[in-house]
Amino acid sequence: MIWIYDIETYINYFSVIFKNPNTKELKEFIIFDDKSDMDELYQFINDSEKWLVGYNNYTFDNQILNYIYKNHFSLTMRPPEEQANELFKFAKILIDSDFTDYRYNLPFKFLDLMKIGFYRKSLKLIGVSLKWPKLQDLPIPMNNVIKANEVDIIREYNLNDVLITEKLFYHLEDNIKLRFELAKKYKVNVFSESDSGIANRLLEKFYSETSGLQFKYFKGLRTKRPFIRFDWVVLDNVRFNTNTLDEVLENVKNHVYYKDMPFFNKVFVFDGTKYKMGVGGLHSVDKGAMFEETDDTYIIDADIASMYPATFINYELTPAHLGNKFLKNFIDLRNTRIKAKKEGDMTTSEGLKIVLNATVGKTLNPNHWLYDPLVSVKVSINGQLFLLMLIEQLSLNGFKTISANTDGITVLVPKNKKDKYFEICKRWEQYTKYELEYAYYTKYIRRDVNNYIAIKRGGEVKTKGIFIKDFPKKFSNMTDPLNKGWDKPIVSIALYNYFVKNIPIKDTIYNNKDIYNFCIAKKIDERFQNEFHYVKNGKVHKTLLQRSVRYYVSTDGGTLLKTNREEDIITNYEANKRVTIFNTFEEKEINEYNIDYNYYINTTQKIIDAIIDRQLSLFN
Repeated sequence: MIWIYDIETYINYFSVIFKNPNTKELKEFIIFDDKSDMDELYQFINDSEKWLVGYNNYTFDNQILNYIYKNHFSLTMRPPEEQANELFKFAKILIDSDFTDYRYNLPFKFLDLMKIGFYRKSLKLIGVSLKWPKLQDLPIPMNNVIKANEVDIIREYNLNDVLITEKLFYHLEDNIKLRFELAKKYKVNVFSESDSGIANRLLEKFYSETSGLQFKYFKGLRTKRPFIRFDWVVLDNVRFNTNTLDEVLENVKNHVYYKDMPFFNKVFVFDGTKYKMGVGGLHSVDKGAMFEETDDTYIIDADIASMYPATFINYELTPAHLGNKFLKNFIDLRNTRIKAKKEGDMTTSEGLKIVLNATVGKTLNPNHWLYDPLVSVKVSINGQLFLLMLIEQLSLNGFKTISANTDGITVLVPKNKKDKYFEICKRWEQYTKYELEYAYYTKYIRRDVNNYIAIKRGGEVKTKGIFIKDFPKKFSNMTDPLNKGWDKPIVSIALYNYFVKNIPIKDTIYNNKDIYNFCIAKKIDERFQNEFHYVKNGKVHKTLLQRSVRYYVSTDGGTLLKTNREEDIITNYEANKRVTIFNTFEEKEINEYNIDYNYYINTTQKIIDAIIDRQLSLFN
């Protein structure tokens, strides 16, 4: 049975609320004044078949429940006030230190949604992205003594967090299902693991089975390299035919990478396009532009299939301390994944995809047993150089690359030269051992390399960055929209409709009835204070706000400021604009919110102008 839960602790007050997402039943346990539900709570959590689901509960809430379970007898010998105080002191230890003694040997099973989603922000801001109606920070400071008339305030806050966690549980439902399926198939505990954590557990299992060694015998292995000369890195078959890229290659080979120093970075211009090489891969420095397929020209995107795993395998790159056993293991995993995908075994396919994609990055992590930075550097640098070889060959034959992004390039291909384009790509594939996957675009619109819309033949639309308007149905930790901020999504919707559906931006913005799409959310740290200044009855008022704030730009309202507690610095969130604080949803007709539509129209138009004006200048 699954129960979603959250805990609140104060000097003289403790509460935990559980909700069953299937039956909607609530269970509450409180310790306050002369009331203690300690015995009932002990009985409730003492159930090895029960799944307790929380947010950051691995480090906090679980340990408190386990503390109660293991110290139940001594705690119940005390009066309720002392019980609450003891739990408060333990909670402070958990907050102020990396205390782990009660993380393990729990009387129940658990899921930590923060770990599964690899989230790096508060549950409150997760709630904003889920369009939760109430954004509420802790209403009463944790160190306060709770009065009887404040209990309902704390309970309401506690329940609000439980309900946000429940909605997050449904958001992650498919990801959770995959973890249960992988745990069953491979007999490993990945229930609360991030994608990277899944890769760790499965890699440990697979290499242990291949090598015959228990994990404890290889978990401490590393190949440490105080420096890496890049003439060791560049593979022998990297060659160029132009002076520009020959100079880039020589510059790369002359580089020396020292541990804890910045990684290699190189900026250069080739065939009129500026490129950047670095730890994140090859990227073109793209300015706003719009390209459309014409009677004479195709727009063809070519991506390297599984670029990092392919480089790892094709060029037999493996951590020096693990040798060919690990490489053979990795090749077997790749082949098993291909077979599983063809056969429709999606659990195996998706699980091994996570492993294959994560492996190379772990060779650059000094805390991981795969650590050998030479492997990661070889994969990254040679992948970039190989991609440049393709760009060069296409350029020498009259093809213009309009964008490059880590593992792929987008090229303008004259229709009468299509066969030549694919001939060049095929030769390159044979030479580099990579496989290219192609897509024809009818339209490609970009603000820059990381913000674009690509409309494929058949109508499928690929979006990235500011042009993403919907939550994807399927996502990884890297593509989960909850890992982004919440910043007036109406702009993304209007941009998408304008470029894809030819709908004027005013029509989209004026006709949208969802107030959340106009909202912006921010959270400040403890050095700052949020202040809302407004005029009422001819007098200026100031209200101090919580650290998490949600608002929209309006024709009335007030000014939202961020002040620095330590320095005399004041920042206006929206200069020369009024805003309405929207931490709590108020249901109204859309016109009653007094939205400043011009603000959203102008913001969207500026982005369009940066694209369209730039496009026009290309032909002037």
